[in-house]
Amino acid sequence: MTRMNQILYNCHTDGGQYRITKFNDGEVESTYLCTVDECECPAGVRPTCRHRHMLPRFIAKGAVNSFYFYDYDRQGWVTNDPIGQAALEQELAQRAKFEPMEKDYQLAMSEPAPTPPEPTIRRRI
Repeated sequence: MTRMNQILYNCHTDGGQYRITKFNDGEVESTYLCTVDECECPAGVRPTCRHRHMLPRFIAKGAVNSFYFYDYDRQGWVTNDPIGQAALEQELAQRAKFEPMEKDYQLAMSEPAPTPPEPTIRRRI
């Protein structure tokens, strides 16, 4: 059985921009400065890239300059907080009492859905 690499991203401020760093099994693979409008990654010339896709999520969650990592492939959050998972769950439960779920729902609805790959066209010759 082949082991899949765990790829996670974190986000920290760097001057007036944000630095999103990619970790592959705990080792830094790449890091790019970005804003909501531009990114220095190779895909930065495109209308959007995964870093600009993740940045609003980091900001909305309050995960900038924190122990949170984002798993882009699974679209979920991971923490490396030394206070432990139980304290994290307690904090999230406490936040849920005060923060309406509508905010996360609106954020999810405002993001474009991933486009499926183009179907393969087969022709008979």
